[in-house]
Amino acid sequence: MTRKRVDDSNALERDADDPFAPASSADETGRTINWDAFSHAFVPVALRTRAVAVSIATDRDVYERGDPVAVRVEFRNRLPFPIRLRTDSPERWVWAVDGATAASRLERPVPDRPDAFSFARGERKRFSREWPQRIRIAENEWAPVDPGCYTLTARVNRDDAADRGLVAATEIEIRE
Repeated sequence: MTRKRVDDSNALERDADDPFAPASSADETGRTINWDAFSHAFVPVALRTRAVAVSIATDRDVYERGDPVAVRVEFRNRLPFPIRLRTDSPERWVWAVDGATAASRLERPVPDRPDAFSFARGERKRFSREWPQRIRIAENEWAPVDPGCYTLTARVNRDDAADRGLVAATEIEIRE
């Protein structure tokens, strides 16, 4: 019986024999799947919109007049595969104070072309904003709000966001 030594057999150079070894870029002949596009094409809109959870929170429920309000918004894909939602513009999500988008009464110059809000499997997207308790009423003018209760909302930027459950709201109180 003859024994071969490992260094004589070239066994260390035979990575191609290992089906679990990663292929070099020159060896790759298979195609990769764009799971984001795949799920967008084959997952029904109703399931895609239900997959994304929207939440909005503030650091407190009650604020003194003039104290900035810290706002946290989170979008989370609850599914174990990627999801992509169509949006009405490249601005994928919006927040508002009592219906005033981004705390402004002015029309916002956002392109009127659809885009998409994409999520990897199980992905969370978190955003922070600070509202200084003012509403924009003119190009260079902001008015302080009066004491009272205010509703802050966040939503995916699409017309049917409320119907599809892609909106979250929280209420705060501002005291004198």
